[in-house]
Amino acid sequence: MDSTDTRYPVISIDKAKIIAVAKRALIAADPLYFSWPAEQQECFRATMNDDARIRVQRTLLDGFLGIQCSLDQVDSIWRDLPLAQLNPLNWASLLTNGVGEDFIYLNEYMADGKSVLDFSTLYDYDYDDYLFQEGAKRRDIPH
Repeated sequence: MDSTDTRYPVISIDKAKIIAVAKRALIAADPLYFSWPAEQQECFRATMNDDARIRVQRTLLDGFLGIQCSLDQVDSIWRDLPLAQLNPLNWASLLTNGVGEDFIYLNEYMADGKSVLDFSTLYDYDYDDYLFQEGAKRRDIPH
C-alpha cells in the first residue's frame, strides 16, 4: 500500500482528547467516580450496569462524533456507526471499561455480577471459560 492509497485513510489519534472524553463519560456514568479509591473505580468499570454503560456511550458519541441523542437511542446509533468512526470510540472504551494498568477489556459476556476481576490470572479466567463452553456443548449438542 502506498501513500496515495485512499481505501484505508490514516486516522489520527488525539490522546489528550480521548482521555478527556473518557473522563467525562465516567463522570456521566456516576458523578462520584473520581472520588472513589482506585480499586472501587476498577470494579465499577469491570461490572458497569446497562444504565451506566449507556451514559458512557452517549458521552463518547457526543464527545467524538458530535452526536447528541437520548439514552434510548444510544444502542441503535452505536450499532449503526461505520467502522471508521469506531476507532476513537474503541480507544476511549478501553479507558471506561478496562481493568488493570493496561486497561484490559475482554469482549465476552459474563454472568451478572461476575467480571474478569473475579479471577487471579487470565489463565484462571480462560480455564473457567473453557469449562463453561464444554459444559454448554454437552448440554446443548445432542450426542
